[in-house]
Amino acid sequence: MFKTFKEAQDHHKRLGIDPGDPLSTSIEEARAQQDRYFNSLLGELPEVSKVLDETVSSAQGPVSIRLTYPKSKGPFNYILFIRGAGWWAGGLDSHTQTTASLANRSGCVVCAVDYYKTPEYAYPTQVEQVIDVLKFLASRHAQFELKGMPFLFGESAGSTIALSVAQRLRDQQQDALEGLILFYCNAGGFKPTARKYSQWVWEQYIGPGQPLDQNEAVPLQGSLEGLPRVWMAVGEDDPLIVDTQKLNDQLIQSGAKPILSILPELPHGFLMWTATLEPALNALERAAEWIKAGMKSP
Repeated sequence: MFKTFKEAQDHHKRLGIDPGDPLSTSIEEARAQQDRYFNSLLGELPEVSKVLDETVSSAQGPVSIRLTYPKSKGPFNYILFIRGAGWWAGGLDSHTQTTASLANRSGCVVCAVDYYKTPEYAYPTQVEQVIDVLKFLASRHAQFELKGMPFLFGESAGSTIALSVAQRLRDQQQDALEGLILFYCNAGGFKPTARKYSQWVWEQYIGPGQPLDQNEAVPLQGSLEGLPRVWMAVGEDDPLIVDTQKLNDQLIQSGAKPILSILPELPHGFLMWTATLEPALNALERAAEWIKAGMKSP
């Protein structure tokens, strides 16, 4: 395990596998390249008890999910994992290092959701599909050895979805979540001063013909009152530290008591490096400890 991100990055650069770029290639080429990049970061996967692939119905079509079981006995508390990758990339295979490590360290079943990607599908498709998965799992506790209410765990674009899901459930007066774990939350919306890629991902997520300045897809433009408990982490070298700190401040103003960890010398997306980078794995372990501390039996 490397101690610093620079060491891990220098080691990985020798593989010569770069992330995909949807601004310079077709979306299909960019996704294929991003898959190769994700695969190069996975490393040796932790051993888990079992993995189940299931399909959930949604208004837009079938949604694939994957449940990863820890090496312990059930019934299990559970976590819904929502990946990042700019809403346009990734899938059930791209974050298996994170989901397996999280399952073993938390003692929970971790359910990854393969929500529909942009630009083919814009908001609120992703939010509604996650809610459909939550309802599916809640109705099948016995079948999947689950108990209690789920935690929502999101990273980057996935944490934006998680926060919007929590807001939607609150507005529907549904007490359906145990807590939120948000890594480097992309919650502030479109910024004219941001780099072109950041502008592009928000344009695709919000959708064509929709206003970029005021939009319900942006969690920080909505109310943050009455949400479940929140744990957050962001690297100090991440441009999204601004969004994360703003989210933390607005949560406090709404009466919440969020926990925010700012991690030195870590960039955006550091959870993808948990196979080789010690500070990234430590951050995941801290999140798992917070989850374990907040578990409740039904």
